[in-house]
Amino acid sequence: MPREAVIRKKAITILTEAKWVSWYAPKVKFHETDIFGVFDLICWEKSSKNLKFIQLTTTSNLSARRKKIQGFFKKNRITQKSAKVEIWAWNNRQKNFKIELV
Repeated sequence: MPREAVIRKKAITILTEAKWVSWYAPKVKFHETDIFGVFDLICWEKSSKNLKFIQLTTTSNLSARRKKIQGFFKKNRITQKSAKVEIWAWNNRQKNFKIELV
């Protein structure tokens, strides 16, 4: 199973090729580094000014991440219309991402 940094690097490469600018919180020992405690990447598309948040995971953890995001929305009373939210699940056998809209 690849490490989170490896999966993130693959995702950023794909996003950069698709003309998205992405940012992730720097890793700090013993501290939470997710954006809002949930997302791994925030991405902005220059041409259309679209914004999206991405949760990176593996296919085996897809369901848990989906529940985590839905719980965050429910707890904070957030509607999903303000920005796109995606889960990118890395499939190690097929060496690609399964992308799911939340």
